[in-house]
Amino acid sequence: MPKPKAPRRPKVALLTLGCAKNLVDSERIASALTNAGVSVTQSLVRADVAVINTCGFIEPAKEEAIDFILDVAARKAKKRLRALVVTGCLSQRYGDELKKLLPEADAFVGVDPAGTAALVLRLLGLPAEPPPAEAVQRSRRLTPRAWSYLPISYGCDNRCAYCAIPLIRGPLCSRPMAALMEEARYLAGHGVRELNVIAQDTSSYGVDTEGRPLLHDLLKELCQIEALAWLRLLYVHPAHVYDELIAVIAGEDKICPYVDLPLQHISDRILEMMGRKVTRRQVEQLIARLRDRIPGLTLRTTFMTGFPGETDAEFEELLQFVRDVRFDRAGCFAYSTEEGTRAAELPDQIPPRVREERCGVLMSTQQEIAFELAAARVGERTLVLMEAEEPGEDDLRPARSRREAPEVDPVIYVAGDDVPQAGEFAHVRIVGSAGYDCIAEVLPEATNEA
Repeated sequence: MPKPKAPRRPKVALLTLGCAKNLVDSERIASALTNAGVSVTQSLVRADVAVINTCGFIEPAKEEAIDFILDVAARKAKKRLRALVVTGCLSQRYGDELKKLLPEADAFVGVDPAGTAALVLRLLGLPAEPPPAEAVQRSRRLTPRAWSYLPISYGCDNRCAYCAIPLIRGPLCSRPMAALMEEARYLAGHGVRELNVIAQDTSSYGVDTEGRPLLHDLLKELCQIEALAWLRLLYVHPAHVYDELIAVIAGEDKICPYVDLPLQHISDRILEMMGRKVTRRQVEQLIARLRDRIPGLTLRTTFMTGFPGETDAEFEELLQFVRDVRFDRAGCFAYSTEEGTRAAELPDQIPPRVREERCGVLMSTQQEIAFELAAARVGERTLVLMEAEEPGEDDLRPARSRREAPEVDPVIYVAGDDVPQAGEFAHVRIVGSAGYDCIAEVLPEATNEA
């Protein structure tokens, strides 16, 4: 007698837009749903419910999110979905307006992973008691097995004139160090070798709870987790870098000599209008200090063009600064007028076309520098973490060294027949460059250990 078929597990398509912090929120949603017996996928095919985790940081991200919601809503209209749930930053900020604009969606939830998971379970007719947010370990991850993100705080107290993040995620809220260590140990115990420490402003960790920065203490504790090989620090506010933090980055072998220092601009007048709490002289002194004290430093930054009132001369000052400093990595985005921010009320708003043109010019300037720096690495020997199981074009497999952050930086493509598997380390020699990226070959005589 044939065995009866097992009942089909409900299936949820979880679709993530935006930054690494959103990705971690999606991992918490996915983990809670998986623990409840739901199949979670990133494909809409045969899904019962779609969950879209949105970004609402700047206008292009909002437009992308709305277009995406409408595309998924069209699938629901054809009876290919039972329900559509919108969560994340866009929903947090514009939930009431979105309900009127997008009646096709069944629910809008703010930045609340546990609440979102509970709502989805109710829509599926399953028990839905949300656990405390800190209790949800990320058993279901959306990054490759060997690396992950560790968000150490939420919200922000900086109140930069252009930024809507405090309006969306609220003031700085540092997570308890004990909870962070538990999460880091859990991730390390499940294959994570590289942990990327993130927050809106990592350098302010602990200021809200202890009245002083605690990031250096946290990093020292994380370095004690034996299974972790690399720690990387992202989103360090230039006004909040302090000596103990620099000493820890320079002194701990597990911490990548990599600092992500979003500067936004260099004109003193623009920096003051932005509310960045630093001057050009202070920025230059900080960069010199970092490069002097951290051997082999890779310095990443982000700039903004077209802030209200930015003159041609101030933009040229920024361009020359980029040429002079020669950042290893740099990104740029055009200023976006965000309602509710101080900058939205400023006079002399720059036309969007000019903002974008300036952004393009800056990135072209940085591209020349980045290509030269990549070419200059030919002959370098380095340790890399393999990223993909299968070779891509030209039988090359992507990897990253301590100098490349995941998702935002170039990669090192590794050639050869005896390339280690994804998630493993390899000693390589860089033999060429291709634009931003490098090409390397495995050194067969080296042991592939971190």
